[in-house]
Amino acid sequence: METLAGKTAFITGGSTGIGLGMATTFARHDMNVVITDIRDDALTSAEQHLRQITERVLTLNVDSTDLDALASAAKAVERTFGPLHLLCNNAGVTGGAKVLDTPEERWRMTHEVNFWGPHNGIKVFLPGMLEHGEDAHIVNTASFSGIHGHGHQSGYGTSKFALVGLSEFLRNDLADTNVGVSVLCPHVVDTPIIKALKTRVSENVAQMIDAMAVAAETVGSQVVRAILANEFYVFCDGTQTRKMLEDRCQDMMAAMDRQFPKSQ
Repeated sequence: METLAGKTAFITGGSTGIGLGMATTFARHDMNVVITDIRDDALTSAEQHLRQITERVLTLNVDSTDLDALASAAKAVERTFGPLHLLCNNAGVTGGAKVLDTPEERWRMTHEVNFWGPHNGIKVFLPGMLEHGEDAHIVNTASFSGIHGHGHQSGYGTSKFALVGLSEFLRNDLADTNVGVSVLCPHVVDTPIIKALKTRVSENVAQMIDAMAVAAETVGSQVVRAILANEFYVFCDGTQTRKMLEDRCQDMMAAMDRQFPKSQ
């Protein structure tokens, strides 16, 4: 995609955190911005923020796990701004401890929102994006927890692994089309979720989180760069995340070397 100016973006979970960071950045790139959430108060606050940048804003109360609600939203986008060019499947929920300690309903909720929500967005919006033929892009917000299985995040982490996989297969499907694909894999971003987390950990851990946290609008800028360059993986943070990824890859290659020594 050569430019974002004049194009239309649809962002689920767009009223706070990473979603609002992307919406703010897109607005500054002269896009039409549509954000959804299930919290009317958050939508009102986000709309006021975005209208300081542009009047081309539409807010919709939409549950991304509801196909009919998304289909209605697609019609509203078409009526207001015309064809959709950028779909950001961003809405998500946290949840999960050790596998046996995570309640069944939390397993189902994390997967329903974090995997099936994006799946629904793709099902509703992708056909139209392919049909209009203009440059378009899909961004799925996964997590570094969908790349590296660290800690005890069971339901959340496995749902994000599934979303990374969906994104990789979608990239394959759309390789020769007008629609690009990126998967966003943030580790620690300065969002309300992280702020709440800091209240539940030790002071030392909270300080470490502060040191790692990336601003939501910085993530928005990183996403813009990925869209314009048609980059697939979008990582948001630096040194510690890189080390964790290197260790994971080295573990895999070491296992390959043990089973199939290079001398063979």
